Amino acid sequence: MLQAITELKIVVPTEIQQKTIPLLLSETHDLVGLAKTGTGKTAAFSIPILQLLYASPERKKHGKIRSLIVTPTRELAIQIGESIKLYGQGLNIRHAVIFGGVSQHNQVNQLKSHVDILIATPGRLLDLIQQGFVKLNDLEIFVLDEADRMLDMGFIHDIKKIIKLLPQKRQNLFFSATMPKEIIGLANTILTDPKMVEVTPIASTSDLIEQHVYHVDADEKKNLLIE
Repeated sequence: MLQAITELKIVVPTEIQQKTIPLLLSETHDLVGLAKTGTGKTAAFSIPILQLLYASPERKKHGKIRSLIVTPTRELAIQIGESIKLYGQGLNIRHAVIFGGVSQHNQVNQLKSHVDILIATPGRLLDLIQQGFVKLNDLEIFVLDEADRMLDMGFIHDIKKIIKLLPQKRQNLFFSATMPKEIIGLANTILTDPKMVEVTPIASTSDLIEQHVYHVDADEKKNLLIE
C-alpha cells in the first residue's frame, strides 16, 4: 500500500488524514469525522480499512463482506471504489460497488464472487439485501459517508433500516460536512462513545471549489448554463 501511495505521488496527508488514519489504526473506537468535500476523507477511511482488513486474522473469510461503505450517490460510490482499487492494488482485497439506476445483473455477479468491501447507495443495497444477494453477518467496519447529504436526499429512513440489519458488534465511522440536529440524533443511534475529528469550520466551503453567482432571469438560466 505504501508503494501504491508513492506511485500516486501522495506525499503530504491532508489534515483529516493526519488525524483519522493513526486513530483508526491504533484503536477500534467509533469515529465522527466532520469534513467538507475535497478534504481527502475518502483516503482517511479507505486506507486504514484496507490495512485493518489485510492484517486481520479474519481475512481468510472468503466471500464475506467485512466492511460496508454507504454513500448517497452513484458518483461518490464509484469514486470511493476507484480509490480503494488504487490504494489496495497489491493487497488481494476485493471490493464491489452497487447503486441504482442501472441493471443489477453485473452487480449481482460481483457479489457472488469474493467481496471484502462493499460500497453502496442505500436503495440498491436494501433491494439486494431483500433479494438475498447481500449478507452482512460478518461485517466488522461500517462507514456512513456524507451523512448530511443523506438527510437532504431523503435517505435517512433507508439508513435506519440498514443499521437494523447490521451485526451489533462492529466499528462505525460517520462522516458529515455539517451536523444538523437530525444527523446528531442519527449518530447517537449508531455510535458508541465515538472519537471526534473536526478539521474545518462547519458548513464552510473547500478552498478547491471556486464559486460564482450570476444574476439572471429564470428563462435565461438554461442558455447561461449551456454557455
